[in-house]
Order: sequence, then structure tokens, then C-alpha cells
Amino acid sequence: MISGYVANGGSEEGLEVFKLMVSSGVEIDLASAVIVLSACASCSSLESGKSVHNYITGQGLESNLFVCNALMDMYIKCGALVLARSLFDTMIPSKDLVSWTVMIAGYGMHGFGKEAIRAFEEMRRDGIKPDGVSFISVLYACSHSGLVNEGWRFFNIMQKECKIEPSLEHYACMVDLLSRSGKLQMAYEFIKGMPIKPDATIWGALLCGCRIHHDVKLAERVAEHVFELEPENARYYVLLANIYAEAEKWEEVKELRVKIGRRGLKKHPGCSWIEVKGKVHVFVAKDGSHPEVRKIEALLRKVREGMKKEGFSPKLRYALMNGDDLEKEMALCGHSEKLAMGFGILNLPPGKTVRVMKNLRVCRDCHEMAKFMSKTTGREIILRDSNFFHHFKDGSCSCRGFW
Repeated sequence: MISGYVANGGSEEGLEVFKLMVSSGVEIDLASAVIVLSACASCSSLESGKSVHNYITGQGLESNLFVCNALMDMYIKCGALVLARSLFDTMIPSKDLVSWTVMIAGYGMHGFGKEAIRAFEEMRRDGIKPDGVSFISVLYACSHSGLVNEGWRFFNIMQKECKIEPSLEHYACMVDLLSRSGKLQMAYEFIKGMPIKPDATIWGALLCGCRIHHDVKLAERVAEHVFELEPENARYYVLLANIYAEAEKWEEVKELRVKIGRRGLKKHPGCSWIEVKGKVHVFVAKDGSHPEVRKIEALLRKVREGMKKEGFSPKLRYALMNGDDLEKEMALCGHSEKLAMGFGILNLPPGKTVRVMKNLRVCRDCHEMAKFMSKTTGREIILRDSNFFHHFKDGSCSCRGFW
């Protein structure tokens, strides 16, 4: 039952079943432990994860290698990279390839590319041979830290030294690496020269790069390939619409929205959530239903005024709407991650880390506000978006602009 809930996006319900199982006196086994930890990881519930960890330890299962690996994965996906590393360093059983790969992937997800590379090289020195998955992890880490030369080096090592043929996932990592670093034309030529047919994920990585670097013309060419491969995937239509909106090409935005409606495609609404005192609070953009929304909005206005006094202007292009500056600024203040961060600052004890999760990519305006909040409140803010962790501390972010 727990596994079924997790597989169908119901991790919270899966955890409720686990609590029922424990209260009924049913003892947990290795398979159940791993599944429950995956539920905690899926919904980024650190408090639940710690509780499950304590229970597993009490059952004498913590020393099992599979459970250790699942614990590390859970802590990484809950934003507690330090706890994952501590567990990794004190593992009683010998670390296997999965242990190392989980740690390398964790460093990559949190923006610590150089640490991921060091772990990868340490693994090889320990005599453990990397496989295709571990190369995906280190290439991903290079991509999200802007380490272009290092990424190329590992891509070549994989083929020449380890005799591993690149899969679509490896090519996608390389396209992502080049695209994020602004080498868009090189990424385009790389795709054209691939010995296997690129899929929508590969073209989509380049399309994301076009958005980051505001290349509308190339985005239109790339979108043709994406739409041909996945004509019913609303995410790519929305991505191109956002590229047009940021460039203030409102007629093109209108045409795309009509096309999305005509095809009956559904866009996933942006939402963010935060766990406070064991309860998960969910926020949707411009949603005024939360009982503390007025307090949160007042805090965000105060933060915005503080940013303006220090010379930070709102990133109005990320409002993604055709209106005057005031309307755009008001729209930006209603982004779900801002609401969740504001709620956390208002309700968590002073100095406690604010941990926010979002189902979509964080926008640059929210990113700048999070940096400013971390500086003015003296708190660390950890924001997990659809594919990356941002650690905001003292006005800086671990991603250094690569995400």
C-alpha cells in the first residue's frame, strides 16, 4: 500500500499508512524501510524522515547497506546534505557503488559540483568502477555548477577509459551543461552530431538554455523539434510562451496560449509547500486563502522596500504578463515560493533554517528575494525546485547562477 501511494504521487498518504502499520504492531522489514524512506524523500519531509530514521535504528536495521543508502538519499532530497554526508562517513558496511553514486548525485543536486568531482575521483581511487548511472550523476553535477571543461573530461573518460557508450541521458547532461553555460550554438551543433536520435528531453534542455540566455530565435528553431517529438506535452509550450513573455512578444504568447487551449493541454499550476511543526502548508501563486496571507504579504512588501533601498529592482520580466510595472510587481509578490518563505520566517523560531519545496523552477526574482531574505534575517533558506536545491545564506546562493 505504501509503495502504491508513493508510485502514484501520494507520499503523504503513504506515510499515514506507515504510521497505521506501526501503531498496529506490525514490525518493519528491510523492503518496507526503504519504501518508507523513499516516501519521505519524495515529499521532502525532513521531520518525518528523522522520525522514520529513529524508528529504523530502534529496529536494528540501520546497519544494512540498502537501508543506509536509502537514508542518505532521503536526507539529500530533504535538503539535509550535511546529515547525508555524516551518515556516509560513518557507514558500518563497506560503501558500494550505489553509496558513492547517491553522494555524488546529492552534491550535484545541491550545487556543489567540485565536491561531487572529488567524491567521484575518491571512489575510483578506492577501486570502485563507475557505471553509466554514476557518470550521469557527475555530469549533472558539472552542469549545475558551470564546470564545462570538467564535464567534457568525464564524458571522454567514460568512453575512452571506461568503455561505456553514452546513452540519451549522458547526451542530455552534456547539452544541459553547454546550454546553461551560454554555449547555445555549440549545444545545437552537438545535438546535430549525435550518433543516436535525440529525444525531446535533449532538445528541451537546449530550450531551457535559450530561456536562461534569452535567445528567442534559437528557441523557435529548437521548439519545432520538441513539438514534433512530443506534441502533447504542455510543459514545452509553456516554456516557449515564457520565453516570449520575457522578451515581451505578447502576440506570440497569445498565439501559443490559444494553441495550448485548442489542443486541450493542461499546465501544472505552480505551488510551494513548507513543513512547520509537523504540518505541511501549501501555497499557490496569488492564492489568498491561507489564514496568514495578510501577514505574509505585509512581510514581503517590507522585504521589497528594503531591496529597493539597497538598489535591487524587481525582475519585472519574470512576471510573465502584459501590464504596467506596478501590476507586474504585484504579480511577482504573489509567487508561491515567496509566500512559503514568508510563512516560514514568520512561524519558525529565530535562526532555524527555512526549508521550502516548489514543483516548478524558481524564477529569478524569487531567487533574488531569497538571497536578500537570508541576509537580512540571518537565516539559511533552502529552496528545492523541480530539479535543484538552492542554499541561500548571508545573501548568496550555492548555485552561483547555474540552475
